[in-house]
Amino acid sequence: MGIITFVTTAEVPSLSPHGQQGAVALSSRVIPPRLNRVKAAFATAPSSRRHPPLCGKFLAARDGKSSIPAAVCAGGKWTVITGKMNRSVRAGSWVGRAELHLSTLTPTQESSGDVRAFTVRLKFHGDLDFFLGSRERGGTVARGLGERTSVKDVIESCGVPHPEVDLILVDGQPVNFAHVVEEDRMVDVYPVGFLSTQFKKDRLQTICVKRFIADGHLGKLARDLRLLGFDVAYNPHAQDRQLLQTMKTENRALLTRDRRLLMHAVVQTGYCPRSQNADEQTIEVIRRFDLFDSIAPFTRCLRCNASLQKVTKADVIEKLEPLTKIYYEQFRRCTGCGQVYWAGSHFSKLQKRLEQIRGQFS
Repeated sequence: MGIITFVTTAEVPSLSPHGQQGAVALSSRVIPPRLNRVKAAFATAPSSRRHPPLCGKFLAARDGKSSIPAAVCAGGKWTVITGKMNRSVRAGSWVGRAELHLSTLTPTQESSGDVRAFTVRLKFHGDLDFFLGSRERGGTVARGLGERTSVKDVIESCGVPHPEVDLILVDGQPVNFAHVVEEDRMVDVYPVGFLSTQFKKDRLQTICVKRFIADGHLGKLARDLRLLGFDVAYNPHAQDRQLLQTMKTENRALLTRDRRLLMHAVVQTGYCPRSQNADEQTIEVIRRFDLFDSIAPFTRCLRCNASLQKVTKADVIEKLEPLTKIYYEQFRRCTGCGQVYWAGSHFSKLQKRLEQIRGQFS
């Protein structure tokens, strides 16, 4: 007769009654052959009997009150995937949500032999440690696994969205996101701009992008990029599904500070601004996508994103204020919404801001 093996590969975050996060660490257990009859009975039982209420022992363990062998709970029919993660992260944080799929109950499976657990160690270079927990920054992050896993999933389990990763080296060799790890490995993860003279054929990101879509909370960034002449779609009321659909159909790069949204499989190119300041965010985007030489100020409508077209005063005379008719001669009109632009009193401030941006790249 065979045996039933429980494999523990991740950790289950839980909340104590006082709101503190705990973790359930279940030990690997081997169920004696006599329990195979229990498993067989479970497999042939009606569906209504296959999901019994969780026992009190399991609920206690889940809430961080105790640690129990997997075989004790529900007759050995269920076990919990467990492993190491940053315990300092709040259960409601984005890291907790990113690892939600790891904290689920999984049916045990009969195995002809033991599954050997292994450890993947990851080193995040450059500013990628922005996405890590405070205790993991500057060092090596270890992930314990018990099954074959894509390197993309391992990286994102650490909180780093795949559009932020430009180069992956596994034991010094370049790989893509689909590469599978199944034994102890050392993984180096690099952002755009690192090791620029090496591994040129193994880069994972598109560098020069000129069309974007900004998330609803990046309105100032969208306006600044339009001011510099860049095509930025922006709808403050758009839902995530709408953002992703527009991004895909119009082939745009996604700008968002929502890391979960950036991790969506449909996202090919995107960026998460590190700063919360719009001016600094603008510099970040220009640098990330190598846009400096493409800056064309005052060529795009700040309202609707359409291009501006030069027109004569006579073409727009009816829309001008009396003093504007007297003091200004050069005008541009939006080809989309019809908004009229001229070099008014605010123009000098915009020029000064433009020079400050250019000064960052001199």
